[in-house]
Amino acid sequence: MMLKPNMIEKAKNFSLVVLFLSTVLLLYFFWGNISLDGFRSPSAQITGEIPDMIDLIKPDKIVINFGSDNYTVQAPGDIWHNITEESSFVEELGRFGPAENILVEEIPYDKYQKVMDFKSIWAEFSYDIPLADFCSIYKMKKPLSYDVIDSVTAIGYSTADDGKSLYICDSKNQKYYRLVADSKAAGNEAGMEFAALIDSIAAKGYDIYYPISSYAGEAVKNDALVPLAVETTLKGLPFRQETYSYQTEKISALAEQFFGGNFDFVRKITEESGTIVYMYGYGQNIFIANTDGSFEYKEEPNGRMDQSFAAALETAVSFVAGHGSWDSMERASLTPYLKAVVTNPDKGKGYRFVFGTEVNGSRLFYESGDPITVDVISGQVTYYKRQIITLDPEDIKAVETAAPVEEAFSAVNLIAQNSKYIYEILHQAGTLTATADPDVMFEDVASLVNSIQTGYYKPTDPELTEILPAWVVTLKNDNEIYFDLYTADPIGYSAD
Repeated sequence: MMLKPNMIEKAKNFSLVVLFLSTVLLLYFFWGNISLDGFRSPSAQITGEIPDMIDLIKPDKIVINFGSDNYTVQAPGDIWHNITEESSFVEELGRFGPAENILVEEIPYDKYQKVMDFKSIWAEFSYDIPLADFCSIYKMKKPLSYDVIDSVTAIGYSTADDGKSLYICDSKNQKYYRLVADSKAAGNEAGMEFAALIDSIAAKGYDIYYPISSYAGEAVKNDALVPLAVETTLKGLPFRQETYSYQTEKISALAEQFFGGNFDFVRKITEESGTIVYMYGYGQNIFIANTDGSFEYKEEPNGRMDQSFAAALETAVSFVAGHGSWDSMERASLTPYLKAVVTNPDKGKGYRFVFGTEVNGSRLFYESGDPITVDVISGQVTYYKRQIITLDPEDIKAVETAAPVEEAFSAVNLIAQNSKYIYEILHQAGTLTATADPDVMFEDVASLVNSIQTGYYKPTDPELTEILPAWVVTLKNDNEIYFDLYTADPIGYSAD
């Protein structure tokens, strides 16, 4: 049967209407009423190896008291953990026990301080680690008696009470504990290896440290340890940004890692400053490539999973592996470590993990920002910022093999020489009141010193493309002030 022309036209019109409505519905689905429950960044994507948690979670410093007020402060390094046959702090933590014969006793702060005056070794962290996660990560036995301890900020061994105890500081709750092992059940070896570890450090040689009050006089009440003299080979090293704004193809490929198969629906905006913004939907997911070489990713939180400290950290580390990778840091001759932890950032239930980097065992300090920051809220990565630099391995090798050993400027004289400069920074911050007396300035500044250490300093000024050897003075209000390692001239400060 032949169809009439007008019937054919009606059929065509009907088909066009259906196609039009289908197109509208599809656009509405993708752009108007899309549910983010069905959209996820490919956070499970892994590229390269993920660092071991033991290598990431390291103390801020190791403090050793050899007795008779003879101290040293060292970077964690092999003292904390190593894979050789040599003893390490982590290895001895795993040996401490046996678990069924460990008594936990809460002690007052003054007793905790007193045992530190004996021959001892202490690992001090810059954040609190839940005890259950601490034991799991470091393969420590965890008897039921440990359940009274919430978290670990410092852990140490002392020869006080016959050297059969470990001591824990829980700064989060301002509590202190003594872990006592039954020496008979433990074969009378509860702490013998810790004592041997201290002796092995002494045998290798070390920089001598004294409390700053012993240098600065009776008016200064401060037990912060300061080195007497330091010899070093640290030299300036040129660096490059991980990305530059003109590398549009590289930035686009990086952005695609975050949006995956949804990248076709992502809008790209290039701002006058050169910053490039990629946006999905109405800003639910945003990737920003900044002109300083850093990039940021933000995602609306809608996670539902409660995670422990360790589980949330694994989520963060896996996310970095798939979005920029850890391998790229290794190729840049940088070693990552967990620098800081913030609980429940921006009122979200979870953690903010801040990662720092080391160059040949020396920590790299940024004048502004940090190498990597990851927020994990309810099992979901909601924020990620990365600001990695690239170094030439040949430059580092040259320093290792050819740089002469030099004596750094005296740390104590540095404070005296720059007390007015530091004082003015603290006065502007509202920490100290005005004074014109130089002696008062020195005493006030010396009283507020939290630590003095060597390291590398990365300036914020885009015209400066070299990391510099520096003295890093950390004050009790968390300001960091940087000085040239060999001249003590001020080179920058951070109030982050």
